[in-house]
Amino acid sequence: MTVKWVGKRMMLGALVLFIVSFLSFFIMHASPGSSATAYYGGNAQTLTAAEKERISKAFALDRPLIVQYGAWLKETVQGNLGMSAKEGRPVASILGERLPNTLLLFGASMFFIIIGSIWLGMAAGMRPGSLLDRGLSAFSIASSSIPAFWLGILFIYIFAVTLGILPSSGTRSLGGDGDFVDKIKHLIMPASVIVLTHVGLYARFLQESVKTEIRSYYVMAARANGVEENEIRRGVLRNAFIPYLNYLGITIPSFFGGSVIVEALFSWSGLGQMLVKSVMVKDYPLLMGGIMLTGLIVVISLFVIDVLMYMLDPKLRKGELGG
Repeated sequence: MTVKWVGKRMMLGALVLFIVSFLSFFIMHASPGSSATAYYGGNAQTLTAAEKERISKAFALDRPLIVQYGAWLKETVQGNLGMSAKEGRPVASILGERLPNTLLLFGASMFFIIIGSIWLGMAAGMRPGSLLDRGLSAFSIASSSIPAFWLGILFIYIFAVTLGILPSSGTRSLGGDGDFVDKIKHLIMPASVIVLTHVGLYARFLQESVKTEIRSYYVMAARANGVEENEIRRGVLRNAFIPYLNYLGITIPSFFGGSVIVEALFSWSGLGQMLVKSVMVKDYPLLMGGIMLTGLIVVISLFVIDVLMYMLDPKLRKGELGG
């Protein structure tokens, strides 16, 4: 892996974050309502026009948007994300409290999605026309068609209301110490919803890649020469895994979009739930901080996937695909 290749990826990631910040900043301020009301919370409806104007001047909200964005970008580059308009605390502190929960949900969900999709995709792809092959195709369509919020509500009704074996919301029990077992109990339902609504699509993609590979000449030649089936499976998985990783990278942004809904539904105290609340109260500093941190996680995830693809695909190392 060359320094030039890493440098290009880092510059591309920085460009993506800049574009995300620019679009997010202007789209937020184009929404109806005044951001000045966020500083007064529940009393915002009682503010007069003069009071709103005074707040806007005090926090430089009356300046042109491009000037506001430039000031925000300058402070952000220096590591200052500002103060939350709603909570009156540094945005960085709030993000630091929420980040571990989001990483836990993202990491656990992605782990089981990858493990499950590889197992299902390989098992179905290596047996074209079998019941498992046809069943996985049907399952992928059905699971991806179910809205995450509907499945989440169903889970809450069954496992929390009816059976009472799992907590319905939050990251820790009331009065509990938030130990590992308690955290896992709260994690099971939101992670399961994310896994079930995503694993079918990833497994289906790998399934089709495997079916393409087993029709390749090298597989037929290997079988004709008596190569063990396990060796053939490893070679098929290695070649099918490259487009699978590419598909995984493409869908990670939408994966985070879906996790926002799940976090809000289960009151999972992560970045997704925080973003939803920030939008409702127009807490722009906190909202921008959350968007940028989420974007950074996505960029880092894509960089890791690029590194894995670079290591697995010799064409990329030779620069044949523009790497």
